[in-house]
Amino acid sequence: MPKQTIFVSEISYAKGKEVFTRLSGTTDFIFTPVAEDEPTLSDLIKKQNVRGFIADIYPYTGALYSALPAGAAISRFGVGHDSIDKDKATAAGIHVANTPGVLNTSVAEHAMWLLGSLARNVASLDRSMRSEKWEPKRGIEVHGKTLAILGFGRIAQDICRKAHHGFGMNVIGFDQFDQDTFCKFAKVETFEEFQREVPVQRITTDLEDAVANADFVLMMMAVTPETVGMANAELFSKMRNDAYFLNTARGALVNEDDLFDALTNGIIAGAALDVFMHEPYVPQSPEKDLRTLGNIVITPHVASNTAETNAAMAEASAKNIMTILSEGPDACPNIVNR
Repeated sequence: MPKQTIFVSEISYAKGKEVFTRLSGTTDFIFTPVAEDEPTLSDLIKKQNVRGFIADIYPYTGALYSALPAGAAISRFGVGHDSIDKDKATAAGIHVANTPGVLNTSVAEHAMWLLGSLARNVASLDRSMRSEKWEPKRGIEVHGKTLAILGFGRIAQDICRKAHHGFGMNVIGFDQFDQDTFCKFAKVETFEEFQREVPVQRITTDLEDAVANADFVLMMMAVTPETVGMANAELFSKMRNDAYFLNTARGALVNEDDLFDALTNGIIAGAALDVFMHEPYVPQSPEKDLRTLGNIVITPHVASNTAETNAAMAEASAKNIMTILSEGPDACPNIVNR
């Protein structure tokens, strides 16, 4: 029987080429890189009767869901799946899966590198040195400082461990769920038991309470209609003016114009972003280009882009599709639109 072709976004394929090449030679599937723009991809899917696609962060809004047949599978090369329209996929009988867990370490580490860069002015000092200037700038120690993490899921909890055990920071979690609910999730009786595994000082459902006294505020929320643009002028006004804001979750969480204003008007001291509303980055307003500011650190959505995580995501995203197509959706634990 001929092998089934699985299309892979060319960006994802490049990240996991070694894994996809190996799987093409050792399984009943062939993993083929394709241009990820929706019209081209959808046309190729229909021409070649493809039933599986591994997607990167490119947003798919229409044609893809009519091109793939019922019973097909889309697997995100990553955890976030807001680029996939789950309602349209479900209506078309298409299964959507992601790869939870495989990128926790890389994203948590990158969040800490960004935090440290802000604390010690690494990016601005590097720029200064490259301009043949010698301009020592005073930093701060993170030991004993407070980190508020907005959205306290698995990656946030890993960041909490690194921040507390590695750097001696105090961590406050903000989430829609309260402390008792987190205990139920963790299957422990008391919050003290939860803290033995995750050394968070407390978890609050009050956003203002979480950020009011924090030295660093890190966004780790999922994107929902309620959280889009939640990092806005109102949130920044609740932070201390010597505090720093970071986002390693999703660009849609931040009103970038409001962040620009907060940084230029001294509402907050600085920021670090790995994700943006439009990627590659395009300013929301031309006159408010974050790249022109000296008190921000920006990286091009690379928090999960490590050799180790790319290999793990390639393996997991491929396994999702192979499982769905060979054994059925009930055999795949990572489907997000059941």
